[in-house]
Amino acid sequence: MAVNKQDTSNIIKPNILPRFNVGMIIFMIIFLYIVFSVYSYITREQVRFYEVSDGNIVRQEQYTGVAIREEETVDAASSGYIHYYIQDGKRVAVGSDIYMVDETGALETYLKDHPELNKEMSSEQIADIRYRLSQFSQSFKNSAFSYLYDTKFSLDATALEYSSISDAQDLNSVLSQLGINYSQISAQKSGVVSYSVDGYESLTPDSVTSDIFSMNGYKMNITKPGNLIEGGTPVYKLITSTNWSIVFPVNDEIKEKYQDIHRVQVHFVEKDITSNASLDIYTASDGNNYGKLTLNELVEQFSGERFIQFDLVINNKRGLKIPLTSITEKDFFIIPKDFMVTSSDGTTGFNRQTVLQDGTTATEFVPSEIYRIDDQYCYVTVPEGDGDSGVRLNDFIIKPETSGGDSANTYHVGPVKSLQGVYNINRGYCMFRQIVPVEQNNEYIIVEKNTDYGISVYDHIVMDASIVSDGQLVYQ
Repeated sequence: MAVNKQDTSNIIKPNILPRFNVGMIIFMIIFLYIVFSVYSYITREQVRFYEVSDGNIVRQEQYTGVAIREEETVDAASSGYIHYYIQDGKRVAVGSDIYMVDETGALETYLKDHPELNKEMSSEQIADIRYRLSQFSQSFKNSAFSYLYDTKFSLDATALEYSSISDAQDLNSVLSQLGINYSQISAQKSGVVSYSVDGYESLTPDSVTSDIFSMNGYKMNITKPGNLIEGGTPVYKLITSTNWSIVFPVNDEIKEKYQDIHRVQVHFVEKDITSNASLDIYTASDGNNYGKLTLNELVEQFSGERFIQFDLVINNKRGLKIPLTSITEKDFFIIPKDFMVTSSDGTTGFNRQTVLQDGTTATEFVPSEIYRIDDQYCYVTVPEGDGDSGVRLNDFIIKPETSGGDSANTYHVGPVKSLQGVYNINRGYCMFRQIVPVEQNNEYIIVEKNTDYGISVYDHIVMDASIVSDGQLVYQ
């Protein structure tokens, strides 16, 4: 049986080669470009900018001084148990009751048994006590634990003053009938009362010695309310003048720095208070140099303190505030301004001397980019490439309206000077702008306002000048 074979000569075989999809190719190119752009953006060093602001920098130097006041101690009139009427650091008038002395100790027991003798404190008085407790809690430090007891004694006196037991009309007669002997002591002078007595009440600026500041053997005595005292012992001191001084040691360097400064700002560290004071540098009887700050306020706040920490505010400069990292330097040729030439079309430059092939000399005008001009020099941009125009290193330039090679009328281009500045990027590329420093700290610098070829408030400058160069494009 014969098998019929099909004729396959007319069958067209399918084309199995892949067809190119133009759209897919374009999509892949765009996708790869986006991936490359994102990768480049992420991995490249970011150029951050800073907006120039108006600000100031305060420089402070810390010292410890001894307080000197017009003060005198007052001794107890008799022996007994003492109770204060007046808060520590409060001003009193002549005749004001300062404290009472209970000779038998029975007064405190009697007052506890008769609360009607004590009047209720007002809301203002309670608010005052709460405020003082709040101030104490905010400023308390473990290193100054004794301040806790000082505050307690002060509040005891405050509570006794606010209770007004001395206003009880028949208190004298009642206590006399009960055989309770007590005495009320009044102020003989007006002034500020302090219950801190340390033996330095008669100290004067000239009697200050370096040993005082070592505080060896120094002791502050505070008579506590309710304590048994002996007649004739100091129980409080009275500060009779609002003028007082703080004396602190100075070395030769500090003496020279402050010799011509007579008015300063003083910042008291512990209380966060700032005041104005006059400053004098003098030599005491021990031959050492000291600074004396004279104040006419705040004597009440520091009435119980002898050694005081403070900062001297020596500078408070205002200007344009920029970060230190923005500062860079740029070199410029310095050429005496007498050599500068201005062409008829207003272009500035210099007359450069050239040597021709036959050995003769000629003069040509060379336009140059002059960055700034001061009283003596022109600051000329140093060309960075061969294609840049302007005078170059080792060129000889000639003063205008002169000729020949007289050395007095020629200048050899070569000396350079670095100017401090920042990169301004307001136009999208780095432009060097000069700054004139006024003051600085560890992070920022204050520069002068309205300087030629300088910066202004709200300008955008590169925050880190080390990662860019002059003329570089920057995308903000």
